[in-house]
Amino acid sequence: MKSFTAGFCFLLLLTGTRLHASHIRSVEIQALQQNCSSPTYTIVIIGYINYGTAVAFGGDGSLLNFGNGTTLVLPELVEIDTIDAVLKVGRVRFETAATFMPGAYTISYTEANRNEGVLNFTGSGATVFYTEISLRVQPGHCNSLPELTVPPIDRACPGLAFYHAIGAVDRDGDSLSYGLSVPLSTSNTPVSNYKHPNDIAFYTGVDYNHATEAHSGPPTFSIDPVTGLLTWDAPNAIGEYTVSIKIYEWRRSPNDSVWYLTGYVLRDMQIIVEDCMNRRPEISVPQDVCVIAGTPVNVHLKGSDPDGDPVIMEAFSDVFSLDENPAIVQNDGELQSTSPPYDTASLSFSWKPACTHVREQSYSIVFKITDRPRSGAPLVRFQTLFVKVMASAPAYERVTVNPVNKVLTLQWKSPACANTKAVQVWRRVARYAYDVPECATGMPKALRYRLLAELPGDAVSYTDAAIAVGAQYCYRIVSLVGDAKVPSRISLDTCLIPKPPEAPVITTVSVTKTNAINGHTLVRWTSPFALDKNQYPPPYSYKVYRSDGLTDPDFVFVRGPLQDTVFTDTLNTQDLAHRYRIELYVPALTAAPVDTSDAASSVYLAQPSNTKELSLTWDAETPWYNFTQAYPYHLIYRNETGPDGAFTLLDSVDVNENGFMYIDPKAQPDIVYYYKVLTRGSYGNPDLPQPLENYSQVLRAAKPDTIPPCAPVAMMETMDCRSFSCRGNNYANKITWSMPASCSEEIESYQVFVSDDEVTYTPLGRVKGNSFLHGGLPTMAKCYTVAAIDRAGNMSPPSQPVCNDNCGFVAFANVITPYNADGRNDYFEAFTDVTDEASCLRFVKSIALRIYDRWGKEVFTWDAPPGEGNNYVFWNGLDPAGKKVSSGVYFYSADVHFDMRDPKAEHRVVKGWVQVID
Repeated sequence: MKSFTAGFCFLLLLTGTRLHASHIRSVEIQALQQNCSSPTYTIVIIGYINYGTAVAFGGDGSLLNFGNGTTLVLPELVEIDTIDAVLKVGRVRFETAATFMPGAYTISYTEANRNEGVLNFTGSGATVFYTEISLRVQPGHCNSLPELTVPPIDRACPGLAFYHAIGAVDRDGDSLSYGLSVPLSTSNTPVSNYKHPNDIAFYTGVDYNHATEAHSGPPTFSIDPVTGLLTWDAPNAIGEYTVSIKIYEWRRSPNDSVWYLTGYVLRDMQIIVEDCMNRRPEISVPQDVCVIAGTPVNVHLKGSDPDGDPVIMEAFSDVFSLDENPAIVQNDGELQSTSPPYDTASLSFSWKPACTHVREQSYSIVFKITDRPRSGAPLVRFQTLFVKVMASAPAYERVTVNPVNKVLTLQWKSPACANTKAVQVWRRVARYAYDVPECATGMPKALRYRLLAELPGDAVSYTDAAIAVGAQYCYRIVSLVGDAKVPSRISLDTCLIPKPPEAPVITTVSVTKTNAINGHTLVRWTSPFALDKNQYPPPYSYKVYRSDGLTDPDFVFVRGPLQDTVFTDTLNTQDLAHRYRIELYVPALTAAPVDTSDAASSVYLAQPSNTKELSLTWDAETPWYNFTQAYPYHLIYRNETGPDGAFTLLDSVDVNENGFMYIDPKAQPDIVYYYKVLTRGSYGNPDLPQPLENYSQVLRAAKPDTIPPCAPVAMMETMDCRSFSCRGNNYANKITWSMPASCSEEIESYQVFVSDDEVTYTPLGRVKGNSFLHGGLPTMAKCYTVAAIDRAGNMSPPSQPVCNDNCGFVAFANVITPYNADGRNDYFEAFTDVTDEASCLRFVKSIALRIYDRWGKEVFTWDAPPGEGNNYVFWNGLDPAGKKVSSGVYFYSADVHFDMRDPKAEHRVVKGWVQVID
């Protein structure tokens, strides 16, 4: 008997050894929370390496980045477990601790280099290895990321379908899903020229359109998003392939039952395709199991090899390393012959899960069979067994009704699981026949039970006083087990009518006319037919009370006493729902009310404002239930003429499945519709009418406008550079635009966006007109787009960008008189006279100046950038030795760089002459 521990199981023929380190085939990062009340994690690095090289794993060039501003260089790891002696694949392990503040973190590991010879991307031996995980840390949120129990290296044969199971397990019981990714060299940077293994580039010499194992179509490469089974049907080109798999971790919010992502693990794996004549071994398919905690699970699997080769059967799962009642496996030997007469190998899996193992998600046990051919690559098969461990359903002891105050008390046995944290009591009106599926836990939404209470885990009773006259009530109990409060199986239901109709029972509150002043609501009720007529002799009379809205507790008298059991109320039915209550009087006995009905409201129909479709929702507060098994459909009526027009049946809604909501798929924009809803309900009492049908008020509604307008056509107004000032932040760009003739939407405003790099555009301003002046600019080198916004707030796509550029200019003096002491024309300089805007210097970033005499000798050089400090003054007529140059003509060459958006206009060489006059 062999027990597989720590969630890992490696080839049983091979042993761990101390070897030299190697190039990288795969790296896995684990983040395991040390304690649910502490934000400290054990961070584990597991490397799968080629130990046939002298390159160490870890050491200089390795970097573990915790995503919180801290990093760690790993030591060189020399403790290596052999995984595959033929391929010289080994495993190294490193772990450290890290503490995190609440937040989301990307933890990554980087090291050079990957192993050489990978076919499906370029230059693998020189490509940095990068992998990462994403972890969410928050108070009260116990979260360890998935651990991967199956080594990420397997071999395949050309023409045969390849399979690989990851064996991901999550110690918190979170839900996992799987997807394909791309190997990375750094964060968000794929390796060079990556191709999936089924790319046509790897199928030379074969018919690509019939390259599956069955020759039935093009080759496929995919991963099952639920089971994580990787399938490549079928390989062709011999060599090594690297692929990347992303394992997502999901958790359901207890507040709204919405699944949200809590993290992911990125893992590279390698597939080695080798020439072989081998055939895959076979392993029997285990049947998934749902089991009550404390019930043993026993599974027997058989394996064989069509070539008669020996096989190894292994199991991978976290259930082998549990602290309580770990699972065990038994087989007929580590290496089993499948040659006659021993043509079948076997493996037995045994586990008796405890209450501490109850969790929402199933446990997965991956079974792997590997053959051992005399030559060539061994092949594998995987099968996965899913075991869901459930807590047993609570069992009733008794249900009693107090005959005096008519309260109902439920009593049940103590939960079978000592780690039960809470007990839920659920209730609905009118029985819903339901056979609980074998693997179902918790209260299904479609049953439409309402949660009455969540009690402590040791509670064994609950008293319900909020019960209505004449209604049938059905109850179910659910236990919540463990720190995660995992729901148990639901109890059997128990149904009874605690209060017989000894008081009026309202059966109708239906809007028959919709109007803000003189609308009509029809109210009906039954007589108290279960009342003791000897004690309360008829005839009876009634008074009607009303409150506004669905929940207002303050009722006002409306009408009475009435001898009839029907009443039409005249009031504002357009804007409000109303709730009614009926008082019972026995005039022959007393002038005081004898009893009263339970309150019931009209149905109120509304249109949510935050949807893109024409949606309807409705609600009613009634003692009967509008979720029934016999009458599940509420009916939707519509017209286009008005609240008093003829309505036609538009559709129906199964409210048990979909709730009180409807989206009109036939609604068209710009059309006003009128709707009303007919609800159908029941008290579940065969002595009361059913179904109870009640209309809502009529609702005027229109489909929200979600269609954005057309994109404007923008233009940049050109301006004469000579009209600009020489310097200063006094430039401006003016953008104008128009709407295409084919665009008929009414535009409310326009949003202008600006960019300095033609890539990132930021909002600049929102205007009503068709132009925008962007002034006070130090530079005109900017680009703009414009989007139109309609009255509904929809924004159009942006217009095509329009861009402007600066108009750089520089001019130099051509005569200087530096020696006559008149203070005029003493320097060779760039024109900066603001009174001569036609020739003033504009948008110059730098000038490098050279001045030569007529024989080509350099007499002056200037390389410093000009600016306000030197006033663009360059030469005073002195040579490098500080002596006056001779009168005559000199030549200059100015290397000028301008502030321009167009790279071709950024640089210009300006040449000319200057005459020096003594």
